[in-house]
Amino acid sequence: MAIRTLTATWTAGIGSVGSATAVITLDTDLVTTAPGNTIPIAQVQDLTVTVQGARAGNGTFGKDDFNAVQFYASFPLDFSQPLIGQTGSGGALAYGTPDAQGGAGDFNLLSGSGGAGPAGVAAFTLATNGRNDPSDVLVIASINP
Repeated sequence: MAIRTLTATWTAGIGSVGSATAVITLDTDLVTTAPGNTIPIAQVQDLTVTVQGARAGNGTFGKDDFNAVQFYASFPLDFSQPLIGQTGSGGALAYGTPDAQGGAGDFNLLSGSGGAGPAGVAAFTLATNGRNDPSDVLVIASINP
């Protein structure tokens, strides 16, 4: 087991406003190279997410507001270093590259049944108000130990 606390930040995508910060504590051994790897929220030790400056979905959200965390990479990550920008061998996309297929991996939050609050809508991309309108789109900027 490798329990670590990571801080993630997102910034506004094109045409959007707002930002978000998450502090997550989890066993990084659960992060795999399997596309779509999802970690059930019960296996996450702690999670706090704050959205601010968005048109909707602002506030602080806790572990109970989410069902799971999608967290994988196309190569093993070095959790002692900033994750965004890490590269693997063989020309893999840099971790944190928001591509529609998730080829660079993903770090995302899967919202609970309420639907309000931030939720992953594409690789490394959150909607501030879940999949509801209005919602601003935020793109990952950093994930640091």
